[in-house]
Amino acid sequence: MRVGIIGTSFGESRCLMVHELPGATLVAVCGRDAQRTQAVAERYGAAAETDYRALIARDDIDVVGVYTSTDLHSEIAIAAAKAGKHVIVSKPTAVTVEAGEAMLAAADAAGVELVVEFDTRYQEAPYSIYKAIAEGRLGRLIQGDYINKCHRAQSYYDEGSGWRGIASQGGGCLLNQGVHPIDHLLWYQGPVESVFSISATLAHDMDAEDVTSAVLRFRNGSFATLSVTTTFPSERPNGRYGGATIKRAQIHGETGSATVEGNGITGWKVPDIADHAPIPDQPPRNVFEDMTLSLADPSRVSHTLVKGVKALESVYVTAALRQSSQSGLFTAVSQASGRYA
Repeated sequence: MRVGIIGTSFGESRCLMVHELPGATLVAVCGRDAQRTQAVAERYGAAAETDYRALIARDDIDVVGVYTSTDLHSEIAIAAAKAGKHVIVSKPTAVTVEAGEAMLAAADAAGVELVVEFDTRYQEAPYSIYKAIAEGRLGRLIQGDYINKCHRAQSYYDEGSGWRGIASQGGGCLLNQGVHPIDHLLWYQGPVESVFSISATLAHDMDAEDVTSAVLRFRNGSFATLSVTTTFPSERPNGRYGGATIKRAQIHGETGSATVEGNGITGWKVPDIADHAPIPDQPPRNVFEDMTLSLADPSRVSHTLVKGVKALESVYVTAALRQSSQSGLFTAVSQASGRYA
């Protein structure tokens, strides 16, 4: 699998992933800062480009990884698909339903894959709970609780173009941080039927929300709560962007329960006997290995690759949550969805 990466900030970590992966080759890297891009490219033995169109036009690339700000995903992904490239985008897929659906339409028309990366799916502890759910060991699902809390200073939102504080550009805690637990709950509990959400901006000077609380009803009859904020001080050491993130998912069914915090299991009451066929014990190491395996064997069933229509599910749920916050009403996800729902 021959890969080109667009975006050299967060995208540099993905250059390393590809570089270390057997069966994959990092062909080219693209970024707006020529000096930085050249340095990244030399580090991994790849070509350097400063215009994404030049990278997409190369005939020695099969897959384009898009690791830019979310508002650029649609433009770049559509161009890549039209050039016959498979596309992997960082979370979230798109800022709006319309943009996400345009991306998928372009991929479908070109016969290529559209994938969104959610790294939680490739971590051992969250995957082990998914495996137990998929094998039926928790029984009929009843309730889940999902938390993503951290602290971000005002400077985090003011940095650069300020997009992190502008909802229309992919900013705000719901779309930027909250998309992780939203994908998590979709992974564990399946499609969401309806939501009720409240959001506000309580600790920052910006357009987008910094706190959201919600309840969700799933098509399978189960329920969940969702709590997301960038206003939470904690005793944990700061990370790259500020206060360390507290991530927790807890779920139970009629016969079992499990809790994961970060990449560690903190609660496990799960029967050993499975009602359904077993699935692999370990996930692929990352989205690039997952993509490599799926391209090599199109019939392969992946439990971690978020592609096609599933790449839009978190976009639809996010849109419904924001619509509910604005209206103050319980909102069906179908009301906020488009043609692929």
